[in-house]
Amino acid sequence: MIQISDLTVRFNGRVVLDKITMTIERGEFVGILGPNGAGKTTLIKAILGLVKPDSGEVLIDGLPPNEYLRKRRGVVGYLPQHAIVNWDMPIRVIDAVLIENIKAFALFRSYSREEIEKANYWLSLLGMEKNLHSYIRELSGGQQQRVSLARCLINDPELLILDEPNTAIDAVYNTRLYEILRDLSKTKGITVVMVSHDIGAVSRYVDEIMCLNVKLHCHGRSDRIDFSAVLREVYGEDMDIVVHGDGCKNCILNRRTK
Repeated sequence: MIQISDLTVRFNGRVVLDKITMTIERGEFVGILGPNGAGKTTLIKAILGLVKPDSGEVLIDGLPPNEYLRKRRGVVGYLPQHAIVNWDMPIRVIDAVLIENIKAFALFRSYSREEIEKANYWLSLLGMEKNLHSYIRELSGGQQQRVSLARCLINDPELLILDEPNTAIDAVYNTRLYEILRDLSKTKGITVVMVSHDIGAVSRYVDEIMCLNVKLHCHGRSDRIDFSAVLREVYGEDMDIVVHGDGCKNCILNRRTK
């Protein structure tokens, strides 16, 4: 679905991404890992056509991102690091979820049964069904993040791009979030590309892992990656890691890389 070839991006003369080449297949759940400043957000913005490469190219189903998005309007859901909703606005959760479908000056209109059912479906999946008519300013940070994710899913995207989606979400719900994303890729065929710092949990749920720090240091299945070596290369320092995975040869508990 996504083909990236020799992608290089520079900001103010500094190389942020250096000759990235990779492929993401349709229906895969891919986790992008790396330290702060590694270029993770820049990479997903390049996939979305929000950043122009200095060299190389990004293609989605054989089309440049902007052309793909123009022709396939509504098929991509994007959750950035920072919310694009003003959470102090006096609107309800259902309004926030359906806001892309609301026409000007019709914010407080009545919704159709189909719209309400669809919003309720996604909010229920994310554990927010009881908050359908709550005001968004009353929500916790984790609840706001789940509402933002429901907004990304309301139009049934075929590509879902998430930049740190577990920000402000408590540890207990993190597991549920990863399960939901995995199920969406498996049952609905949605391609999910997720940036995360949660190395151990991500390795358990995703199909493919990308380890990024300006260069692409690895791209493959978690059970085929030597995390001790790769993380030392990517993060550039010793660190404690916990890698989860049933039967995974790399399932190492509290082992310090050397």
